[in-house]
Amino acid sequence: MVFVGILYNMDAIRPVKKVIWVNIIFFTVTTLFGVVGTFFYLICFGISIPEVLLALFYAIATSTSITLGYHRLFAHNAFKASALVRFLVLFFGAAAFEQSAFRWVSQHREHHQFVDTDRDPYNIKKGFFYAHIGWLIFWEHPTHYENVTDLHKSRLIMHQHRHYMIWSVVTGILIPVLIGALTGHMLGAFLLAVCTRLTLVYHATFCINSVCHMFGKATYDIYSSAKDHWLAALITNGEGYHNYHHHFPGDYRNGVRWYQWDPTKWIIALLAHLGLARDLKRVSGFRIVAAQLAAENQRIEDILLASMENPGALTFRDMLQSQYERLKQTLSAWEHSAREYQAILRQNMAARAEAKIAKIERSAGLMERSAEAKIAKIERSAGTTTVLTEARRQAALKSLAARRQFQETLAEWKSVTRAQLQTV
Repeated sequence: MVFVGILYNMDAIRPVKKVIWVNIIFFTVTTLFGVVGTFFYLICFGISIPEVLLALFYAIATSTSITLGYHRLFAHNAFKASALVRFLVLFFGAAAFEQSAFRWVSQHREHHQFVDTDRDPYNIKKGFFYAHIGWLIFWEHPTHYENVTDLHKSRLIMHQHRHYMIWSVVTGILIPVLIGALTGHMLGAFLLAVCTRLTLVYHATFCINSVCHMFGKATYDIYSSAKDHWLAALITNGEGYHNYHHHFPGDYRNGVRWYQWDPTKWIIALLAHLGLARDLKRVSGFRIVAAQLAAENQRIEDILLASMENPGALTFRDMLQSQYERLKQTLSAWEHSAREYQAILRQNMAARAEAKIAKIERSAGLMERSAEAKIAKIERSAGTTTVLTEARRQAALKSLAARRQFQETLAEWKSVTRAQLQTV
């Protein structure tokens, strides 16, 4: 339920079919006022810049609080945030009327753990409408809070959970209406910054459960119902790259390519730069490439299995498997050489820094005569810089050679696959 809390039988596991009238009324009223009410308001009164800015601010603040706060911070612990950031996402997250963070996270973790089963709150196998909004208005879902014991330790999260009605009404209705009244646009604020904004934000969020589990591309796991959908990403602050997210749920990013729209990850990175976030979790590029290759290989494997009556399919399947194993080996070699290079680079930087500090301290007279032995030791260490530089050069060449070999193997694998698939 979105608007108020409901007591559940904690012994129950599966959802119970039941009309949730409070949610139906809430969705109906906000949608009617947001669409019809706003339409007539614009005809009669027009729209002012303060009204637009207030609605935009609340739309961005509440939707980002869900994607950045409820989802990536609380549900997946993809990064750690300061007390200020945690308060703000709880404040504006309540204004989104998408349940308390405590309950939202519990249901979302169940979704990941039991995806596409009866334990999945928004199981796409029950249909598009069910996954989008039906699960909120025609079904009563038990919530098992055993999976959010980590959040139970936060007094602020638990306060928002226990007093969710107060938090949501104050932050999501009263404050924007009050701001609108102070600017002389109370009705406009209610229609635009409350009703229209709510309608747009919760339907955008619901698209992740429906659109992204039915349409799009399975880039990293071809058997997952979760899909990467660029259009959904545009309206959900980057959450639309859902196949990636289900395969790597702990990554603070959803869109990992430079061209993929994911403002949530950019905001998290900015917060880290400002010292308001830390410990950002990210999957290595090698694991991402490996997952893509595995998915593509499995896709081709399935095509061949469906064409086993073709005499050449079995032979090609063996050839493909051999080529794929070689591709994995070259990727592993590239990753190993890249790690070696990074380790030597860190050693080189540390040696240079230590030598520079020693030189500065000695020239400034900060070291006593009794520290001469230490100076000599540091200078000897600095003398290894030349050796480390040569080692770094060799490691860089090795890494480049490994990358080139992987690229050549990948090109060969693609060429062979493309040619053979045309004959199957």
